Amino acid sequence: MLLSLVLSAVTVSGAATLAARADAGDTACTTITSSLGDAQVAISPLNASYIESRHDYWNARQSKYHPSCVVYPKSSQDVSVAIRAIRASGSRFAIKAGGHSPNNFFSSVDRGVLIDFKSMTAKAYDSSTTLATYEPGSNWGQLYSFYQQYGRTVMGGRLSGVGTGLALGGGLSYLAPQYGMACDSFKELEVVLPNGTITTASATSNSDLFFGLRGGGGNAFGIVTRYTVQSQPIGKFYAGTLVYVLDHSEAVLEAVRDFISYNTDPKASVMATYETLTTPDVLLNLDEVIVVFLVYDGADPGTAFRNFTQIPRLLDTSKPNTTYTEVADMPIPYTAELSRADNVFRIGAHQIEGEGGRQRPRELYERYAAWADTHKGLYVYVAINFYPVARSMTDASRARGGNAMQMPDGPWFWVNYILATPPGLLPDVYDKIQASFRAMVEATPSAPELPLFLNEAAVDQRPLATFPTYRRLQQIKRQYDPDGFFAYKTGGWTFD
Repeated sequence: MLLSLVLSAVTVSGAATLAARADAGDTACTTITSSLGDAQVAISPLNASYIESRHDYWNARQSKYHPSCVVYPKSSQDVSVAIRAIRASGSRFAIKAGGHSPNNFFSSVDRGVLIDFKSMTAKAYDSSTTLATYEPGSNWGQLYSFYQQYGRTVMGGRLSGVGTGLALGGGLSYLAPQYGMACDSFKELEVVLPNGTITTASATSNSDLFFGLRGGGGNAFGIVTRYTVQSQPIGKFYAGTLVYVLDHSEAVLEAVRDFISYNTDPKASVMATYETLTTPDVLLNLDEVIVVFLVYDGADPGTAFRNFTQIPRLLDTSKPNTTYTEVADMPIPYTAELSRADNVFRIGAHQIEGEGGRQRPRELYERYAAWADTHKGLYVYVAINFYPVARSMTDASRARGGNAMQMPDGPWFWVNYILATPPGLLPDVYDKIQASFRAMVEATPSAPELPLFLNEAAVDQRPLATFPTYRRLQQIKRQYDPDGFFAYKTGGWTFD
């Protein structure tokens, strides 16, 4: 009897919380609509814009939530109006640019206000200063295409479909070995603060806020509504993909290891990925494919990629005269970029030199491969990706003022893991496979002196705590969000 009363009380309490959340969301939506008008607010779940905003996520799991409304601001003033209304009502909210973050509630919300930046796509180029300015609603492919007409580009992501919020978490591109991370290119940011105030942050104005936004993540200190960044010259590339079958996994791992250790050409960039399908390995190891992306800023890479090109391969699409827009559109077999699945990331950071460093890529791959084989049937696909961090990249970052990661000198590397599970798994099955996947990643601890990569970290990994600047970031958080409004009303990285 007592247990039944307790369960009943818990159920009533949970229902009351959901009802209160819905009421706060509805109140905020009504206030925002009265200020911005019906054309900029979608309330009905049958509205085509609402449906698109709710379903267009890289992690399909985020599509199960039901915003009280979706707001489409056209300016920083509109964002300020929305934030003030959200704050007054006590509603939860989320900011959505590309919707690529897999972490729960980082760009999705249930019974609250979803602010979708798809209407904020203005972009410009100043030839006298070579500075580029853009709003957060475009993806990297659209930005690369726009600036290409000027013979310039901006530092962003490696895939065209990813949104601009990536830059706030660091942003790793094929040009990073030359120019540093995407956040290193920031010159001035327009920011809507948690209290609704619109301000600018740069090296000379709100410099502490500027520092926090250079790799400290979005949804933390404020909402960036305009980026002014240093553009870089762009020409034609030698680029393409090499596709190998499993028989050559050892040779590719050795090539990856040697590239991380010895490459000193900042124009040469590599990303290697091992991708495994859930299908049984019944014929020629075709359940796994190895894809290496080669990108060289110039027509002739010389011997930069020799270790990869001398390995027998199934497919080679590399060629000169490739535009940077085409580089960002390079095809990726079997990836979650094309899948409709519950996709999650986890990240590791590892030294290549020192005790055990030279064998680390193989160790990581072997543990991953054993896990993938053991868990066949419980995922759509899984992948392990190797991201070299060259000395030239860390030097370029430091030369531009550094960022919140304060990356130690390269060479070292990040390793990204992707788990794609089919939508609709029973909660206990989903939780078990996630826990097992996490244990597999944690079985090889990251180097304690290296920062985890925000863009591809799971929220429970607490990547900010791995930054040497963590205490400073905590202070900046308290300064700009003193009552924890962003901390409690939207998803994002925690500063506890």
